[in-house]
Amino acid sequence: MSEKRSFESHISADLPIKDKLEDKLNRDGFAEALANVIKSWRDKPSLVVGLFGDWGSGKTSLKNLVLKSIGHDKENGLHVVEFSPWQVSGQELLAETFFREISKVLGKTGPSEESVVKRRVARWKKYAGILSIAGTVARAFRSAVPPGDHVSLTIASVAASVESIASVAKTGAEALEAEGETDSLTLSELKEQISEDLRSLDKPILVVLDDIDRLTKEEIRYTLQLVKANADFPNIIYLLLAQKKSVLEALKEISPDNPLAYLEKIIQVSFDVPAVNRKQLQDVFVKGLDELLSGPELEKRFSSDYWAAIFPHLFSLLRNFRDLNRFLGTLAFHIQLFINGDTFEVNSVDLIALEAIRLFEPEVYKGILEAKDILTPLPRWERKKEADADKRRVEDLISLSSDANKDAIQNLLAEIFPQSNLRKGLRFEGGDVESRWFQQLRVCSFQAFDRYFQFGTPEGDVSQADIDGLFVRMADVAELDRIFAKLAERDLLDVMLTRIASLEGSLPLDHAATFLAALYQVKAGKRRYGFFESSPKDRVRSITYWYLQRLSEDQRLQVMEEALRLTRGLSFAIATVVLLTHEPDPGSRALPFFEEQTSRECLNQAGLGAIIRAASPDSQIPSEQTLLTVNFWARFDNAAAKKWLEAYLNSRTAIVSYLESMVSTSEGTGGTRRFIFVASFEHLISIEELEGRVDKYLSGELTADEAELVRLFRRGVKKRQEGKDDHSIVWNEGDNAD
Repeated sequence: MSEKRSFESHISADLPIKDKLEDKLNRDGFAEALANVIKSWRDKPSLVVGLFGDWGSGKTSLKNLVLKSIGHDKENGLHVVEFSPWQVSGQELLAETFFREISKVLGKTGPSEESVVKRRVARWKKYAGILSIAGTVARAFRSAVPPGDHVSLTIASVAASVESIASVAKTGAEALEAEGETDSLTLSELKEQISEDLRSLDKPILVVLDDIDRLTKEEIRYTLQLVKANADFPNIIYLLLAQKKSVLEALKEISPDNPLAYLEKIIQVSFDVPAVNRKQLQDVFVKGLDELLSGPELEKRFSSDYWAAIFPHLFSLLRNFRDLNRFLGTLAFHIQLFINGDTFEVNSVDLIALEAIRLFEPEVYKGILEAKDILTPLPRWERKKEADADKRRVEDLISLSSDANKDAIQNLLAEIFPQSNLRKGLRFEGGDVESRWFQQLRVCSFQAFDRYFQFGTPEGDVSQADIDGLFVRMADVAELDRIFAKLAERDLLDVMLTRIASLEGSLPLDHAATFLAALYQVKAGKRRYGFFESSPKDRVRSITYWYLQRLSEDQRLQVMEEALRLTRGLSFAIATVVLLTHEPDPGSRALPFFEEQTSRECLNQAGLGAIIRAASPDSQIPSEQTLLTVNFWARFDNAAAKKWLEAYLNSRTAIVSYLESMVSTSEGTGGTRRFIFVASFEHLISIEELEGRVDKYLSGELTADEAELVRLFRRGVKKRQEGKDDHSIVWNEGDNAD
């Protein structure tokens, strides 16, 4: 896996950049120019610079580039105080922190003697103590109000009371550090001395206030008051970063008619963060995805055509660089969840699209999870009859999106879930399209859908790593046996066979014979399968039929002959041979597996050879589906089959196995009915002979299953003795009729 794709390197993607080497938007030139403006302001009155931009536009990143440029300039550098007001709660703490941070710099600045520095700090702390009174700030701020603007009577009265103060008294423990000579200074005298202190500094102080727009409206106003109250000192430069809209909203309560003019009284120089053009954003986006999706496991099912259809709608959800970084960060995390060894459990394009919906339209994402039945080709009957209701549900799902993203979401859903495309009309596809979608691990496959929302393999399902691991080992029958046995232990054999059936059109053909040989050796459980279910035997037969359709007739025969030579699973193998050699009825649409009669005869002989090898003295036909195997043998050599069966039926286990293999099942509105037909065995062994062996080996105490088999056998014999046809038993007799 690529080091660049690691979770750690991308989850922090939303953090501001700190160096121009990280600058992906070519803003270093703008930052350098802004840094030069700030550095050139020396020995002058205070300067207040505003840098405005929307959330996510990169204000803090630009600030970091500006400070980096200033820090690299040894000759024209500045003393920097960084202050994030939003990290401080309440006006008193805002003022305290503001003055304390500047005080720290004053204590470290300039080549002055220690006593001079000490007096400088003491005077600043004295001044800070006075300005901690809200009225003082209000008075200083009031002077910035344009004529005619509204100022509350409360602020005005407090300011007036402070103006009457003639001298500065001690205001706290910190103020006690001041030299005695400051005690008798008036406020204006104190400010003048502080101004001289600041003029004597070796270089100006830059006070940076970031994220002002995160404050409450009252705190925004108070922070601006602090700046304005101290904006007449020399050698102090302020850099304020905020979203202008939020600041203007806060100032409306003071200046409802013209908050912008009010702001311009405080900020002398204003800049806007350079806009990110869509081409820049797209380039960074594509580069980030390239890094995240590098590696064969992620590229395996990546479709350029599908991505081209998805991209325009997905990209329109990204408004700015912050959106992009948040998306790449969370995508990096989710990619890690789906990497399973050398396998990626989902389709990478679908994961990207769904993650964008989850991040930017979370209500739609939740709605998708609840709409699986209309977004995937679930095997439901009479689906088309519900088209109107389903259309309304799709419309409701789209309506969950914000107005700004509604078109993008509708288009995305139409691409991700083709059945939801309202412009083309709801489409309910059949099994063929479901198989194709599952091969691609698309979220619109009902077999793959749940993986995306459970962030892994759902309980009771096989992982894609399980499936891929099976295909990697297709050349090794013994290894495949082990895998199928493990799946059976986990009760996942039926699920795996279902998944293989969905992938039959894309299964590797290099080792088809060994794969089929192992498939025929699958040990299926003995549970009963319902009318709408496919048994493992039916699955295996279907897999073989469709899997080998990609080969020529000669190649199909060669694969089957080799598989029959290798396999020990006669039950499934012979059932498959019967299917593949069946000739469709005249007029049937079904295509025969073999067009040539000689091919069917060769396959039958290959099946017979497998049985004869298994019936050799040092081997034995497996007990499962004994009837089918022996009946197939009897088609070509009845005498040999009868001889083997007579020798075989000499134990309780053999009798049970043989009776089990003869049970037929009928499904209908009346439920499930089970039968044993005499016609299924009487050509190999007489009724009297089999009755005798049942009496001999199945006497005494029986299990419930054994008792049921004996009951079905005796009922079939009774009906035959009564002269009833086997089929009349199915249609006219209930399961309990004896």
